[in-house]
Amino acid sequence: MGDADTAMGGCDPSFPRTRWTLLRSAADPEAPDYRASIEGLAATYWRPVYAHFRRKWGKTNEDAKDMTQEFFAALCEKDFLDGLSPDQGRFRSYIMAALDNFVRRRHRDDGRLKRGGGAPRLSIECAGIFEPSGGDSPDRAFLRDWARSVLDESLEELEARYQDRGMEKAFRLFRLHDVEPEAGADLSYAALAERLGTTVTDVTNLLYRVRKELREAVLRRVRDTVTSEEEAEEEMRELFGRAPSE
Repeated sequence: MGDADTAMGGCDPSFPRTRWTLLRSAADPEAPDYRASIEGLAATYWRPVYAHFRRKWGKTNEDAKDMTQEFFAALCEKDFLDGLSPDQGRFRSYIMAALDNFVRRRHRDDGRLKRGGGAPRLSIECAGIFEPSGGDSPDRAFLRDWARSVLDESLEELEARYQDRGMEKAFRLFRLHDVEPEAGADLSYAALAERLGTTVTDVTNLLYRVRKELREAVLRRVRDTVTSEEEAEEEMRELFGRAPSE
């Protein structure tokens, strides 16, 4: 691990490099690994960023889509990260603060980045735009949207993995019971076993297995934005109400 990791609290050298340390220690924003890190971040977190622009700043659908692209493109600029500091806490907190700074800077500027203005387009798709829900404060809503993005991407990864294994039935069972239960449906293990043509023991074991793998997939993504196992546990509690070991 490099000097950036030491500067960020002397992380355990076995702990994986994170989005935070990748961005902070990147010597060349044009390097392929740097852009890949930004694009991976954008692919996971464009929804909370888009929703924040809609909810807090009252942007239209089209403006929010443009600003989402522009924000992640701006992260590719080294000067945009000059204020990045371990004192700011978790990477998620930095991103949320950076969003508001980005909007203020965009309003001040005549738009070097406005409406694309020559900024590189990242390979993310803001298709299937959703209408952000109201009720929560912008900060609380951002936290909820961030957690939902982590969970949704983890579910997509898990579904693809079970399809590759030829175990679609196991993932379908998990969806029926834990993710998208049908209103009024009998979700007892006995009823699910009969519905899927398997045994109660198999239902019990399969649900345990999928839940365990989902937790591991979520934890990998949480670890990607913190610099220690302790921070990962705190982030899991704040996002999902439990630590990874619980």
